[in-house]
Amino acid sequence: MFMAIAVENKQHPKNQQDYRVWYLEIDQSGQVVGVGVKNKQEVIENLFENYRKTGQSNWRAFPKGAERSSSVELFDFVSMNMHENTHFGNLPTLSEFQSVLDALQSRVELRSIA
Repeated sequence: MFMAIAVENKQHPKNQQDYRVWYLEIDQSGQVVGVGVKNKQEVIENLFENYRKTGQSNWRAFPKGAERSSSVELFDFVSMNMHENTHFGNLPTLSEFQSVLDALQSRVELRSIA
């Protein structure tokens, strides 16, 4: 399963639909086994692949201010950019999520390198 934790959008207005989603990869026992980044197209492809295999979503998102995560579904991608998406428009930005990590004194730093 993948848990979307932060979103990073392109600054140029023409590229607003090319956002990237930072996520935690979680195994079947609920342990975090990885951290990664996928662009919008890769998330959609991953969702389709999992729907073909299992018939359900393997993505969840934990939007700002929410007490529970919610499932990310294919219909969430009908919108053009992350601000219109029901999940990713409400995720913290990468810098906001890093502030949470800093407050937890986790000594983990997430930075975009490309």
